[in-house]
Amino acid sequence: MPDIRQSPTRITYASAKNWKNFTVSAAQLEQRVFLVGPNAVGKSNFLDLFRFLRDIVSIG
Repeated sequence: MPDIRQSPTRITYASAKNWKNFTVSAAQLEQRVFLVGPNAVGKSNFLDLFRFLRDIVSIG
């Protein structure tokens, strides 16, 4: 019987164009990522990108 164990999918690169307050954004994502910065620079909007992607691939 084949081995069906799989490692989870990992996103290593993210880019966005005209996403919320980003004209162009690109980020190489390492194993652990910390978003740090002052208020109103786009930390939450960057995370919203992943929420959006999760929502469009969710079943139902």
